[in-house]
Amino acid sequence: GYGKPNIKKMQIAGNIEVLIKSLKDKDTDVRKDAGTVLGEMGDKRAVEFLTDALKDIDVGVRSAAIIALEKMGESAVLYM
Repeated sequence: GYGKPNIKKMQIAGNIEVLIKSLKDKDTDVRKDAGTVLGEMGDKRAVEFLTDALKDIDVGVRSAAIIALEKMGESAVLYM
């Protein structure tokens, strides 16, 4: 069966593409963790996808996206 993606494993592997896709996962925790990890990684390729996550229905996902963008030197306010 399909289980939750291992976000930490993807971070260690530097798998930015899968992490970006995980921002759209059906599981709220996966989306939130992906946003957090993308912020820690600081890869600017994620900015566009993190700005999309600012519109997520879950406040935890939106918060993770704001923090991630700020860690990358982006102001989340510009995208809201």
